[in-house]
Amino acid sequence: MSSEAARTGGRGVPGIPAAMPYLPQLDGVRAVAALIVFVAHAGFSHIVPGGFGVTVFFFLSGYLITTLLRIERARTGRVSLPAFYLRRTLRILPPMYLTLLVSGAVYALGLMDRAVDGAAVIGQATFLTNYPALWGTEQVLPVPLWSLAIEEHFYLVFPLAYALWLGRRSPGRAALICLATCGLVLGLRALNVWRLADYSLNYSWTHTRIDAILFGCCLGLWQNPVCPGAAGCVWAPRPWQAAAALALILGTLLVRDEAFRQSLRYTLQSAALFVIFSAILQGRGPIVRFLACAPMRWLGLYSYSFYLAHATAFALVWHLAPGLGRLGGMAASFVLTLAYAALMYAAVERPCARLRRRLLDGGGRPPEPSLADGVRAAEAPLTRA
Repeated sequence: MSSEAARTGGRGVPGIPAAMPYLPQLDGVRAVAALIVFVAHAGFSHIVPGGFGVTVFFFLSGYLITTLLRIERARTGRVSLPAFYLRRTLRILPPMYLTLLVSGAVYALGLMDRAVDGAAVIGQATFLTNYPALWGTEQVLPVPLWSLAIEEHFYLVFPLAYALWLGRRSPGRAALICLATCGLVLGLRALNVWRLADYSLNYSWTHTRIDAILFGCCLGLWQNPVCPGAAGCVWAPRPWQAAAALALILGTLLVRDEAFRQSLRYTLQSAALFVIFSAILQGRGPIVRFLACAPMRWLGLYSYSFYLAHATAFALVWHLAPGLGRLGGMAASFVLTLAYAALMYAAVERPCARLRRRLLDGGGRPPEPSLADGVRAAEAPLTRA
């Protein structure tokens, strides 16, 4: 039993909610990250840093998963690994495999201008494409799965480590362990920069990018506004601290030295996101209201399928209407991607979510929030949501 749950025999821990509160501003963060990636892939990567959008996704994923694991262990005294992997499977795989099938059909119909290798598609389906040198080909379908592969590799290990070891430590000590691992990952990137002629794959290898997820885990474990612990208070960044963190991120984007970009950049960005996420989670005001507004919430809900499908939409639009130009092609691709994501959310993601609830808790969880919850939820104290 964890140090948090041991004091109460697994019947709950002061300062830790019985369930994950709904945080509408995090749907807005998902939307922003998805838009960053989308615009970069539309041909504006020299202006909009698509890789940073992926880093935001990584941090958010680590924060949410760790918070859910803490809540489960505090409530029950344990973490159910079968339940975790069932939730993960039903959340990730159905939209992913359906999107691969749709993208494959578009390719088979001759509606995209690219070469695709069958072995590469198998690599996509088995989460191996972020190691192209090992798998042997980069001729994949336009479904960006390298980042998802990093997450899936990480979550094969982290919940097990948390259930058997990390969760038995105090949250502060567990966060220090995660932070030390971040330092190790930075060391690996720096070593690759020093010893490899081509170190660009630091960008997509699991063992050189998981620190962005781990920094999110650190926030889930230490100074977490959702799980403040018995003390009931956490560090709240001041406006100047959040502004300094944002300036640090902008600075990392301006530095063009490739050795810096493939080593220290990810560490600095992830550390700055710790401050920014802390501010967003606890903040009120126009930024939180914007992130929690209905359009951003909807795009956040659609963001997974939106991310999966947007590159195929670009390939299709550019094949069918090459004369649209960059901006016209981006607009048409956005409409097509959004329509696909909305359909996938309604027909696949929500039914899978209901199936998860039936299988794991008999449907006893509260229903998914609706748009009517609106900004009220964003302005409410987190532990009361």
